[in-house]
Amino acid sequence: WKYSNFKDGVFGEYFHVNMADNNLAIQPEGMSDEAAVMIVDMLSTGFMGAENAAIELGATVAVLGIGAVGLSAIAGARLEGAGRIFAVGTRPISVEVAKKYGATDIISYKDGDTAEQILEATDGVGVDAVIVAGGHAEILLDAFKMAKAGSKIANINYFGKGQGEKDTVPIPRIDWGFGMADKDLITGLCPGGRTRMERLADLVTYDRVDPTLMVTHTFKGFDYIGEALELMREKPRDLIKPVVLLD
Repeated sequence: WKYSNFKDGVFGEYFHVNMADNNLAIQPEGMSDEAAVMIVDMLSTGFMGAENAAIELGATVAVLGIGAVGLSAIAGARLEGAGRIFAVGTRPISVEVAKKYGATDIISYKDGDTAEQILEATDGVGVDAVIVAGGHAEILLDAFKMAKAGSKIANINYFGKGQGEKDTVPIPRIDWGFGMADKDLITGLCPGGRTRMERLADLVTYDRVDPTLMVTHTFKGFDYIGEALELMREKPRDLIKPVVLLD
């Protein structure tokens, strides 16, 4: 992180923004602070997954992980024109929001191998696009397994760690296309900039998506950051995303 804007920490009352004219957008009048906060990170990252997946009209899509980023990816996939959307996750409150955002099928790992469940649901065909938005490194094995030949796998998941001493993430040779790469893996994380923020804000302003559905806990005041972070560590069942607003 030597050259990152995170090097001095991200929880500051003030911080310097390079090229502010290009990187800052004005919060639209009437937009809640909760919505604005969700746009710049969760919504932007999730929608990037849908964009990178190159979803065609009526396509079948699987979204692996239904935290705030995965839920945003579901909303993005619907707006991109997806027909059937599989959402993989179990947290009841996230499942509820996933359905509101456009998920047509809910897949639970508690019911067995998630890739096998999706293959069975699609008569062995698989899906046109996979968006990886959560899970450990092994989730890539499922993504390649359920993806059709010629499909795209968009990874927007930050893997906390990989496998083994070399900290690697696995790509299965056969499910990838016998090493001939007939399935594209595309990665990315949280694109920013004024133009993108303004466009995402328009989606909220004109009721294409409501990011506040993902805000389950709101804290008002800088002193509550520790409490919000502790909530994320504990992961209670009624949590999707906590938001801390300044006084």
